[in-house]
Amino acid sequence: MLGWKIFVHSVGMVLRNLKEALQISVIPGFLGFAVIIGLFFVFGIPFENFDTETTGLPAGVTGGEMTLFFVFFMVTIFVVMFWIVVSWHRFVLLEEYPSGIIPPFRFDRILAYFGRYLLLMLLALLAFIPAGLVMLVLREASGLVTVVAVAAFLVLVVCFIRLSIILPAAAIGKPITLSQAWAATTGSAGAIIVLIIVSVLFQIAIQFGAALLAMIPVLGIIIVLFATMLVLPLINVSILTTMYGHFVEKRDLT
Repeated sequence: MLGWKIFVHSVGMVLRNLKEALQISVIPGFLGFAVIIGLFFVFGIPFENFDTETTGLPAGVTGGEMTLFFVFFMVTIFVVMFWIVVSWHRFVLLEEYPSGIIPPFRFDRILAYFGRYLLLMLLALLAFIPAGLVMLVLREASGLVTVVAVAAFLVLVVCFIRLSIILPAAAIGKPITLSQAWAATTGSAGAIIVLIIVSVLFQIAIQFGAALLAMIPVLGIIIVLFATMLVLPLINVSILTTMYGHFVEKRDLT
């Protein structure tokens, strides 16, 4: 089945290229972490004020300072995230191997990726909020109506995933429109539903395995962090990469 093949190919893509995955993600991740730590000092925000019981503003920090901190914090997160994602797309689709310990910082591709990401988020907002409100209203309705509402929600998810191949296209400098993405993925709804189901089950299995491994001192925690912070996110990115390669570039899933 196509959905299963896409998933297996995406997982294999990461596992076969762990060295490159580390080269692409580790240093940007550390740099982002260092910038975030620096932001705490720049804005004079004490670390101890950030815990699960924190309420209101930290002592001595104004609302304006907190707003600026949050803005720079989010910018750092997005820049690092898109730096890694764009580099991975380019490695897989263009065979742009990372050289040295840090991947190239392609500002134009990162900006293009971010723009299309915002476009997809806007479309999702316009589509999913009304659907969510309908499901909320129908939560007390008959089982059949609920099933129909959930099915409609799933259709929106499938549509969103079909359109998401504009992201890897932007990363490699070969942008496609939403209509082109839609046309390229015609007939893929069944495969995407299978892909969603398999991905969710895989995530559950990984979380269960992580809970068991976390009980092993030191080594177990290292394995869990490696899997959840590197492997899983890259597998999700690789699914989009694989979809673009298959539906747009007509690559075989071998």
